[in-house]
Amino acid sequence: MYFVCSETHNLKRGTVEQKYQQNAGSHVMEYGNKSIKSEKLYLYQGFNPATENLPPNKINSKDRMDVVNQRDADLIFLWERYKKLEQSTEEKAELLKLITDTRLHRKHLDNSVDIVGLVLFGPEKGPSVLKSVRGHGLPLADDWDCLKSMVRLFESHCGSLTQYGMKHMRAFANICNSGMSFAKMEEACMAACGGRDSAEWSPLNRGYSA
Repeated sequence: MYFVCSETHNLKRGTVEQKYQQNAGSHVMEYGNKSIKSEKLYLYQGFNPATENLPPNKINSKDRMDVVNQRDADLIFLWERYKKLEQSTEEKAELLKLITDTRLHRKHLDNSVDIVGLVLFGPEKGPSVLKSVRGHGLPLADDWDCLKSMVRLFESHCGSLTQYGMKHMRAFANICNSGMSFAKMEEACMAACGGRDSAEWSPLNRGYSA
């Protein structure tokens, strides 16, 4: 376990249990012998005399950071930069355009994948086929070369998936698992994205996701 902020607390007062609870907002798991939970932290991390008068590691839920979806981290980072800039600067205008373009491309990706599913499987089966989850123990895709080809085909017509679009990887795997031909997939991608100028998001500039 990573013990956060231990240098700012008296480890002779805080326990392993208190520190576990403080870290519970992240992906912390308990393993092995739990009998040590009542023991003092200094037994495992030593003791700094400079912290003698500091409090133990008390839980303060108000100090915890909100959980951020990894796929939204780039937008949040850009938005925080945007808010800190002075009003009416060129850099601020460019950041706002980047944020707007990124959000529009994300909507385009989501809509395009939905249209591909509709063209391939129809309005009734499309959503269920794309979101289908295979049984326990089965791989995501039966043919990984097919998955790679389908993703690259989609990106060639509709633009780079980016980190955000990786959430649709299961949909492409299910298309492959259904036995769909490359030709029909290309027709569906053209129907979804034909005529769209996606040079900015072209995989030739940003790289392929598979």
